Amino acid sequence: MSTDMEIVQSETIDWLRPVMAFMVICLHVQLFYVDESWSMNGGLFQVFVIYLCKTICPVAVPTFFFISGFLFFNRLEDWNHEIWMRKMTKRLRTLFVPYLLWNLIAIIAFPITRFGGSILKGVPMENVWDTIKDRGFFRLFWDRTLFDGITSQTTNILGWSVPSGQPMDTPLWFVRDLIVILLFTPLIHWLIKKMGSIFVVLLALLFVVDIWIPVSGFGIKATYFFSWGSLFSIKGKSFIESFRKTWKTITLFYFASLAFIPILWEIDRQAFNLTVRVFIPISIMFYFNIVSKLLEHRRIKVNHRLASSSFFVFCSHMVIVSSAVMWAVMSLPFSLGIMRILLFIIGAVLIFLICHFMYIFLKRFCPSVLNLLTGGRNS
Repeated sequence: MSTDMEIVQSETIDWLRPVMAFMVICLHVQLFYVDESWSMNGGLFQVFVIYLCKTICPVAVPTFFFISGFLFFNRLEDWNHEIWMRKMTKRLRTLFVPYLLWNLIAIIAFPITRFGGSILKGVPMENVWDTIKDRGFFRLFWDRTLFDGITSQTTNILGWSVPSGQPMDTPLWFVRDLIVILLFTPLIHWLIKKMGSIFVVLLALLFVVDIWIPVSGFGIKATYFFSWGSLFSIKGKSFIESFRKTWKTITLFYFASLAFIPILWEIDRQAFNLTVRVFIPISIMFYFNIVSKLLEHRRIKVNHRLASSSFFVFCSHMVIVSSAVMWAVMSLPFSLGIMRILLFIIGAVLIFLICHFMYIFLKRFCPSVLNLLTGGRNS
């Protein structure tokens, strides 16, 4: 891979980081509309959410897994136990410490937000701490559905129940699953060396039909996309150059799928979920293609401030500002579809910007605190 293409590839990753973080915020903004039934016949706003949050935005976390896999093995000239231990020691700081801290913050913040909600609604507040004590404090660091008193699961194409769930800081299921998959990187490296792309194709098929080991925290989504990104680094190939070989086909499939998939939402929900899983890797290739071309021709450029704050934004938005912003936005008396779409976008942008400027503030006045919360990413 040429030096110029390495630069373009690196810039593409940096450009996409805040975009994918914003998509994650959109996914979580959707969760505040608890009274919506989400139907293609439910008006302009519901169609907008089905297109954006059910079809387009699910690419965000898989993209992060892909990037993580690529970067973990990037520029490795050798692979042995010593190198693996060195990398895992680094991830202890960059992933595990922030994971613990943000979930602890979320646990502390939860009773506060519940108290504020009880005041606004004029209803008595339940004893949250007794609930935490009864259901297990440490469980909240792995799966908050245990705290909520329910089990979170989906049904795959064979009708099997597939467990899912999030820790107390909801978005950090990505970090949880990433930490787990990192433990298996020696096996992933060996399988890719022995089987090459065949191994990744097999994982892709398992991802599409959603068949995997039924253990929460060890998901096929993390395994497949992390391994896919790893494939390019281990084989010493540029994923940008590889994706560009079929860019016309990928672009055609992307827009055709975008037009077709939401229609399945009303017809067959399981067929919809399956086609979305096919759409996700297509979307990854499409976004890397289009962004890399625009960067290469200097039509766009990387905002390094936004790129550097993306991890902080990702970790903080559900804990710190989402509830307050969405409560304010959703309390506005607008019922027209176009106004609700506008307020949805405004809410997501406000959440992103508030978290971004909190990052800037901490970087300026409390860099040591920010270092802990981001795993040293701002040092």
